[in-house]
Amino acid sequence: GATVREALEAVFAKNPRLRGYVLDEHGALRFHVAIFLDGTPIRDRMAQGDAAGEQSQIYVMQALSGG
Repeated sequence: GATVREALEAVFAKNPRLRGYVLDEHGALRFHVAIFLDGTPIRDRMAQGDAAGEQSQIYVMQALSGG
């Protein structure tokens, strides 16, 4: 995809259950999820509109917390 969101949609098409773990009911990134594009956190957590290149690497990670 040309954006992080387009790449995510391609993954969700193959595994629809994954959408609910990554995005909330409004399509925004869930609070406990972090997405990195080429090693840098994405800027647009609401629409995931950061531009992705053909060779870009996208990592979706669940944030950890605790004490």
